[in-house]
Amino acid sequence: AGLAALGCSSAAAASKRHRRRARRSIAVLATLRETAAGTKVPEAPQSPRRLGESVASLASEAGIDLKVKPWEVLSSIAKNAARDWFMKRAQDRGIPWSESVRFFQSKQAELERNFAELCDTSVEYPAYYEMPFHGYDQGNLSWLAAYELEPATQSMCLGYYDGLSWQDAQEMFRGAARGAIAEWWQVAAGRSHVAHGDTDRSPLTLLDVGCSGGFSTNEMARVFPGVKATGLDLSPYFLSTAKLTYPQHSFVHANAEHTKLPNASFDVVTFNFILHELPLAASCAALKEAYRMLAPGGILAILDVDPRRLLELPPLRRWAFQVTEPWCKEGEYYSLDFERVLSETGFTDIKVSANDPVNTLVVAKKEV
Repeated sequence: AGLAALGCSSAAAASKRHRRRARRSIAVLATLRETAAGTKVPEAPQSPRRLGESVASLASEAGIDLKVKPWEVLSSIAKNAARDWFMKRAQDRGIPWSESVRFFQSKQAELERNFAELCDTSVEYPAYYEMPFHGYDQGNLSWLAAYELEPATQSMCLGYYDGLSWQDAQEMFRGAARGAIAEWWQVAAGRSHVAHGDTDRSPLTLLDVGCSGGFSTNEMARVFPGVKATGLDLSPYFLSTAKLTYPQHSFVHANAEHTKLPNASFDVVTFNFILHELPLAASCAALKEAYRMLAPGGILAILDVDPRRLLELPPLRRWAFQVTEPWCKEGEYYSLDFERVLSETGFTDIKVSANDPVNTLVVAKKEV
């Protein structure tokens, strides 16, 4: 119950401050949608909620049942209800879901060429990746999932702020992450490079792990203009759309747990909304692999959902999320303690903070 009371007593003051900011920018009041949390100001987020704490115990205290039937045992009616909820919600808020799907379908010949070029036939898919996922019976290994990547990504932020268009909401929370990552490079990695006589060092190479349709890769490239950005994903279908949409970046078909990429080959490694989609053991392996690929003095950045957000959602919204996210549960993503895992992996200067009303930003560095 305490999760829903996020400082309501200060809501009026926060709202007033935010209105002043909004008049200078997008002229709307941004408040947390679909919760009783009151107003949050993205420029000054609250202290992060530790992922190592038990979501299950907090849910039990609040009388919330987080258990749902697996996607594969749901009836076709229930499956359609979950998918239709997401699509209708997006289209009602102005996201051109159907138009976007038709566009990618019209590019099928080019997508097939990209697939042939990018697909590494030696890649073996782990069992967890071949199960139903995100409302698709074939998971991420299908053209339908790839066609819908763009509108699905655009709709992620619809519950973040009230009164914002989806475009402004995207820019608000993505921009907060970009700014924090750029600052972290200057503070953490920059300190190491200055100590070694490299006073004006910008990152040259960046790897975005779990890049999906390439949107996050492009967002991370915006942090460091001129950086050579590479997106990595396990779905050749997703990579085919990424190459179509963002031809200026490179894309690699590989498993994040063992990429086969060279040691110390990237100055920056990022994870955007991938770890909540993996079993806990796979997440730990992927973070260990990131450490291996990261150059000494390089930085790691992780942007992902705070699981306690689920406890603030209305029942239908919570069910629609959980039924399509098989690893968002206790013992898996809910038990991922970033500070402990990253420290044990070898990372230092680990910082965990709230990026926006819904997501956590984690940054760390690899010592020189």
